[in-house]
Amino acid sequence: MSDYSCETKSCIACNVQNCVYHTKDNACSAGKIQVGNGSANRAEDTCCDTFKAK
Repeated sequence: MSDYSCETKSCIACNVQNCVYHTKDNACSAGKIQVGNGSANRAEDTCCDTFKAK
């Protein structure tokens, strides 16, 4: 993940139940997220690089 720091918190919806950051109310509990694939041309080409399997 990059060293980018954030000043605000936002609610990130997530339905990936096998991720350690997934909460029971379908949100992401990670302090920050990194979205990957810098060469994406559409949403389907992106991915969550913060994902960690349970």
